[in-house]
Amino acid sequence: MPNIEDKTEASDNQSTFDLDEDDGLSDVNVLIPSSNNKRIATRYVRDDIAVALCETTAISFGKEIFIDFVTLNDITGRGISFSSMQYITLRKRVILNLRFHSNTTFKIHATIVYRSNTAPYQYGIKFDSDNRELSDHLLDTQRNLVFK
Repeated sequence: MPNIEDKTEASDNQSTFDLDEDDGLSDVNVLIPSSNNKRIATRYVRDDIAVALCETTAISFGKEIFIDFVTLNDITGRGISFSSMQYITLRKRVILNLRFHSNTTFKIHATIVYRSNTAPYQYGIKFDSDNRELSDHLLDTQRNLVFK
């Protein structure tokens, strides 16, 4: 079995591996991620999902109050990333109403866990519980293979 030598350069994010013996294969280039991505779910990039952000308050008597239609960045079975001009506080409990082009809808309770500092604000939302049905629907209806 050939030995592999790592020639990693600190100036870029590529690593080149050379084989000790000539096996007819060219050098193997491997892209090394520049940041630590701790996400463990596949993030789907979709343009066929409308997202309405709502909340319930004590004065709404359990009825949903519309906050904003938001622009979906990506989605998983555990949460979503979206952008909005609306400023929303962190740790706010919200209700996501997701509607696919097929008219399939999902109502999901979630919490805002991330917000960027400037408008348009980028948000990260974590669902209160894993949503297996949504995950399966995302996988079943994915037409373009665009993942993050």
